[in-house]
Amino acid sequence: MSIVFALLIMTGSDFAQASSTDSRIAQTGPSHTTSQATKEWKQKELPYDYAAMKEDVVIQLNDTSQLRSPRRTVVGTAPQAYTLFFKEAVNRGTIEAAIRKNAQEETKKEGLGYVEPMFTFHWVHDRQLQLLATLPDTLAKDRDWTEYVLNVAGAKTAKGAIFDDKNYFKAVVFVPSQIWRVSVDGKVKEKMTDFAVRTPMEFIDPEERYVLLERFTEYCECDARFPMLYSIYDTQTRELITYPVELTDNYSGAGDFMADRRGFFFAHPPKGTEVPKSEFATRVKVDGYVHGASFSHDRKHVLMAVGKTEQKKDLDLVVYDLATGKEQRLPGVIKGWVPTDEMNGHVQPVSFMDDGRYATFEMRTEEESFEELRQRYDWQLGKVISWNPPVPKEAWSGYVQSTDGAYQMYWNAGVFKGDVKLMEMKPDAVWIPGTHHLVYIDWEKAEQGAESVSSLFLFDADRKQQSVLVKGLPASVSMLGASNDGKWLYVTTPEPLAP
Repeated sequence: MSIVFALLIMTGSDFAQASSTDSRIAQTGPSHTTSQATKEWKQKELPYDYAAMKEDVVIQLNDTSQLRSPRRTVVGTAPQAYTLFFKEAVNRGTIEAAIRKNAQEETKKEGLGYVEPMFTFHWVHDRQLQLLATLPDTLAKDRDWTEYVLNVAGAKTAKGAIFDDKNYFKAVVFVPSQIWRVSVDGKVKEKMTDFAVRTPMEFIDPEERYVLLERFTEYCECDARFPMLYSIYDTQTRELITYPVELTDNYSGAGDFMADRRGFFFAHPPKGTEVPKSEFATRVKVDGYVHGASFSHDRKHVLMAVGKTEQKKDLDLVVYDLATGKEQRLPGVIKGWVPTDEMNGHVQPVSFMDDGRYATFEMRTEEESFEELRQRYDWQLGKVISWNPPVPKEAWSGYVQSTDGAYQMYWNAGVFKGDVKLMEMKPDAVWIPGTHHLVYIDWEKAEQGAESVSSLFLFDADRKQQSVLVKGLPASVSMLGASNDGKWLYVTTPEPLAP
């Protein structure tokens, strides 16, 4: 359920005594240690089309210019730089006073977690203010999230007009999650990234080199689906590449799209939209609407469920060769109805999970049913065959498996060898490539009176033995993957891992 925060409405009389200031840089806010770099902070003027402004003020997050007021969004714990653009010249003193007072008023609301940052103001001129918001030093020691607001409500323009409270910027601060690699013996832990903001992330290639990051444009404690900002991180070069389009590892949409062999897709960009150049990207054009597309295991082909735009049943299977552009089309072999989300009823892309032997997918037996119709494409036979995993028909049949396919862990059934169950399903689980070892994170039983802790476990499927690799991990840690050579495990957490 969405939580709505009331906005504080203020009047110009609150700032009647505020005077205009000619200072180029002013620091205000709660008392705490400030670095010399922050004291000397200033930015060059940012070009802006003031004549086209419809709002009285626009507040922009500088490191991600798409994030502008009015907005509530996630930022990192480091000092955040903003630029405020004004439709007309303003009374500088009232602007600074309003920002301070509105931030202070929010901190008085119990249970909402607001703080007042230290503000560093740099006036470029009377229509552009650059602002640096720095959190109190004590914050990182006692909590990993908080919130603050930037709002000029109650301030005045140079002509005396009073700003309303419509164009606020609420910054929800989370400690950024980082990727760590842990040796399979648990003895070595190394931090691999230094991300500035917390985002969902996943490895998208078998070599576990490229990470897909999705940044929320809006934040709320609700189930709303807001637009995202996308980027690709290369763990080898430590380069972060941002994209102006939606990226996905399972495409659905028009039959004209880009397949990047690093592990992601995006619709062919419209004219005027520039995307980063990539030697791995290939344009795919297929006749029909793509109801789901996934890479083959070797990234040489794209497997697609294709039909008409409104078609929801019995789709064509298209196997597209990325090197030659040739396609193999098997008409109507993807039997059943396209799947829908059980929570919101939205149509989901048809997803193919390929291991080089079989490309497994599932549809629904009826349009309104959650019972799965399970099938797989047999690469050797070149045709679709039925598939009967040991999972209830009404449950999702998704799984992860050992490299040779000897063992599977079904998210809704457990760990199996064929039809023989070995143990219950484990959360956050991955198979170490080239082995029959399943690694997962779970709570470890604690001694009486002590709190349970999160630990990294290993299950040897051949011996049916379980052991602990790493004890006492932060509760926030989650499993991300394992290196192709079987030497490293990848986890994410916003907290440091003890050596």
